[in-house]
Amino acid sequence: MRTELENEERIRLRKEPSLVIWEILMRTLWNQEARNEVSPGNYEFVFRLDEAERKALHYLAGAIQRAVPDALAPVDPELIAEGKRWLLSRTK
Repeated sequence: MRTELENEERIRLRKEPSLVIWEILMRTLWNQEARNEVSPGNYEFVFRLDEAERKALHYLAGAIQRAVPDALAPVDPELIAEGKRWLLSRTK
């Protein structure tokens, strides 16, 4: 079994794309009109991105791929389910 620290990855991202991504998330997550509850607790989000925002998300995807190389490989659905369970177990 891996410890909590062994399960951590560091993602390095420049401040500029980080701020753009933060703004996208805040604009979308808190905007009632940008989300649709498709079932209790499950939402569908509408992202309207300009070119700079799209590039910022590409920077994030690249950073994740560098930090977690097997992110490029097909991911076992059980690992995704485990990740979701872990996220739901965290306090707010």
